[in-house]
Amino acid sequence: MRGIFFALAGGFFLTFQSVANATISTGIGTWQAATMTQFTGFVLALLIVVILRDRSYLNLKTVPPLYASGGMLAAVVLYSNMTAVHRMGVTLTIGIFLIAQLVAAVMIDSKGWFDMAKQRIGRTQIAGLLLMIAGVIVLKW
Repeated sequence: MRGIFFALAGGFFLTFQSVANATISTGIGTWQAATMTQFTGFVLALLIVVILRDRSYLNLKTVPPLYASGGMLAAVVLYSNMTAVHRMGVTLTIGIFLIAQLVAAVMIDSKGWFDMAKQRIGRTQIAGLLLMIAGVIVLKW
């Protein structure tokens, strides 16, 4: 149940963040808005780590460089998201964003990439993905 709660919260906050970032980028520029977003996110995360007194960051040396580069991917995600919101609006951007995430998730799960446990992908998962694509097509009309 907690997983569902956090997934819903993440989805809501991603949408709010998309709108806020697109609005901010109009005034200061897209990469500048991405920089500000990354920085404020870093500050909040650091504050939470300090408050929780979580010292697991001492294990940072054990993190493979590929995974440690996630922040760089986040910068590209932010830039892409803001640019798409400006060109297509929030609803279509988030819909296509979700499809891209699901396609990537299906590939990662089915192949077991990035040290993830391999998951069986069946007809129902493919049908769900196709329904998402159909839903976005309907949204576009």
